[in-house]
Amino acid sequence: MNVFHRYKPLISDWPAFCDAVRRPLPPCVWANTLRCGAVDLTKRFAVDGIFTQPLPWQADGLRIISPTNIGRRIEYIAGLCQVQEEIAMLPVLLLAPQPGELVLDLCAAPGNKTAQMAVAMQNTGRVIANEINRNRMRALRQIINRLGLINVVATQANAIAFPKQTQQFDRVLADVHCSCEGTSRKNPELLWKDAKSYSEKIATSQRAILIRALQLCKPGGRVVYSTCTYAPEENEMVVDAALAAVEPKIKATLLACDMPGITWSPGLERWQSREFRADMRNALRIYPHQNDTGGFFIAVIEKIADERSTSQKSYSCEGNAKHGRMTAQEAERLFGYLEKHFGMKRPVFDGMKLLRRNAKIAALQNGEAPLHVRPDAKITGLPFIHLNMKEPKLTTAGAMALGHNASKQVVMLNESQMQAFIAGTDFRLLPEQSVDSLRRGSVLVQFQKIFLGVGFFYPDDNGGKVTSQFPKAWQRIDLT
Repeated sequence: MNVFHRYKPLISDWPAFCDAVRRPLPPCVWANTLRCGAVDLTKRFAVDGIFTQPLPWQADGLRIISPTNIGRRIEYIAGLCQVQEEIAMLPVLLLAPQPGELVLDLCAAPGNKTAQMAVAMQNTGRVIANEINRNRMRALRQIINRLGLINVVATQANAIAFPKQTQQFDRVLADVHCSCEGTSRKNPELLWKDAKSYSEKIATSQRAILIRALQLCKPGGRVVYSTCTYAPEENEMVVDAALAAVEPKIKATLLACDMPGITWSPGLERWQSREFRADMRNALRIYPHQNDTGGFFIAVIEKIADERSTSQKSYSCEGNAKHGRMTAQEAERLFGYLEKHFGMKRPVFDGMKLLRRNAKIAALQNGEAPLHVRPDAKITGLPFIHLNMKEPKLTTAGAMALGHNASKQVVMLNESQMQAFIAGTDFRLLPEQSVDSLRRGSVLVQFQKIFLGVGFFYPDDNGGKVTSQFPKAWQRIDLT
């Protein structure tokens, strides 16, 4: 605890803080409202004796009371919910992205906050999820696929030098890499690791990222800067220095926040010999003992004016070979197959478009106006349909996202069949499962109104069997 002792003058109830940082962190989830609500999720958990508590400040958030591994449950694997630390949900709530907007997440991986934005925007508009680390982008890709997000474009670039665009962003999130002191309830080793020197070292890049966020945001737009640390060197000092650096050409102010149901402390007005701008008190400092969460710092910044030149060249994320837009004829052929085979009516896809990711996969994206952005997209939309087969085949992600629109070739499983499907093994159908209505070929697999993916049906004299095509990488569910 000596590593946190320098913060003792900042914290009114020091004993409560010390006690809180040593306790395990309660797990939390939020409901993917593209597929279900918090009430339905609560009922599903309760059937198995898993009790939850709604978050008073987050309508779709649930704190898990009963011991369980949510990440291995069917509700998680099928994209009905996302596991996320409770207080880490707050930056996106304060960013408040709206449907149809253009939003940038400068430091996106592992992708929880990107997903929060995309769902809050109801799969409309565009969320540009930027991540410099190629390996960390895998986690982002998995979240996009599992939750069924069609409004996300992922780029790989240094956030400090993220290119200026032809169109400025409505909102920008700078949830920067930090010393992570506020995560000690998940990472107890931090209680014995002095991060002060690291805080001073990393502050330079944090400040540069925030400056870039302010440059990329449009006047009247909003920037949120957040860290999961207590260090003023990474928080108030960064915000104060970044705002001073962009003035006078960029004018911005820290907004006061109103979040009923959550307790926080105001941002610091001074630290050691350094005094900060007067509106720094509007920033939020959240300590673990205040809400039984991790620790966080959040500054909500409104960009008032920008007197810089905004003339830029035009760049398109859809102009490269990996993410080429399909011709209308190609897209209609695939949509026609889905209607003929699964009964998915063509209007289901109104407002959507198909992009050719490569020779094997077509991705589904919402039909907003083409976005001009650089660098080139690494991930565009949702992997939706396999192209390199005798007949097209829906991906697992595509089946989970749009299976509810199918009127035929749907198999409703019992629990033992569901276990076999998730395990990647074959199973037989029972006579009462209406096998007479099925034809040989791809089927959509459903359990308790949850679409789990795609199988292949082989009819025979005894009814038939289904071969599971559930991906090995997704076989993480605990069925016991």
